[in-house]
Amino acid sequence: MSQSSKRESKEVDDQELAKACMEGNTKAQALLYERHSGQMMALCLRYGKDYEEAQDMFQDGFIKVFNKLDKYDGKGPLGAWIRRTIANNALDHLRRTKREQRNISLFEVDYKIDADMEVHPMEEDEPMITADKLTELIGQMPDGYRTVFNLYAVEEYTHKEIAEQLGITESTSKTQYRKAKAYMRKLISNEIKQPIRE
Repeated sequence: MSQSSKRESKEVDDQELAKACMEGNTKAQALLYERHSGQMMALCLRYGKDYEEAQDMFQDGFIKVFNKLDKYDGKGPLGAWIRRTIANNALDHLRRTKREQRNISLFEVDYKIDADMEVHPMEEDEPMITADKLTELIGQMPDGYRTVFNLYAVEEYTHKEIAEQLGITESTSKTQYRKAKAYMRKLISNEIKQPIRE
């Protein structure tokens, strides 16, 4: 990206950008896409079972973003609204595919996730695992666990919200949370070749 386009990117705020996109300004649409596509693709990779499915979620999700920009009220960051729209689209995609009857719920993560940083265990003396590797491990989880992991740990939905989104009870969420946490700990333990404390 050129220095001038970087300056332009910083100068255009969320509300101006959304308004220009709704008016059909292709330059603004390209800027919005450029500004958010990397993080949104990373989000879809966490939901999809493979790259191809994640790509479908990503493309469909961005179409919805552009089609629903009039719903953005400007009260919060545009990026957060886009993230929610993409995540909801990913959930819709999972419902449509009906790959399996999912018994899913929430997942509590003991790791701080940032796509551009390493993932640091909560205990300082525990080994570190990179965000890229964690994303890869998430992809190895059963569909239900993976969906829950993303909704709770990444998207910060509550137990109640996830229960409503997925048509399950909060108690089911809490039960599956414990199973999902144990499953993820096992994956990480296998990856770093040493036990992780409970």
